[in-house]
Amino acid sequence: MDSTHEQSLVWARFEALRIHPPPSWDEDAISQFHEIVTALEEAYTADLSSFRVPDAEMKRRTVGGSRPSHSGRFQARKQMSSKRYCDGQFVRRQMDGIVLYFRNLQPSPERKKLGF
Repeated sequence: MDSTHEQSLVWARFEALRIHPPPSWDEDAISQFHEIVTALEEAYTADLSSFRVPDAEMKRRTVGGSRPSHSGRFQARKQMSSKRYCDGQFVRRQMDGIVLYFRNLQPSPERKKLGF
């Protein structure tokens, strides 16, 4: 497979994920995103590591809890999700960054000369 064809396929996968993101960016969705970033890096021989989602952005969500008793003998507890999630806005910014990175690599179109 030639590199242009491979690049087109990987870019199509990236655009499909960008246009149709998952309902939530859990660890599985972030893993899929990182697989595509790796494929883009290989296809274009580019370092896109700054567009990956850092581990620090992955947080557990509150999925339940208990209220303190009226007597005050029991403390309130939060029940956290087993999976970690990333804020969707953050992932969209990372994806937009990839688009802008590749757009900036393209040569700017020649301006039409008027007159002489």
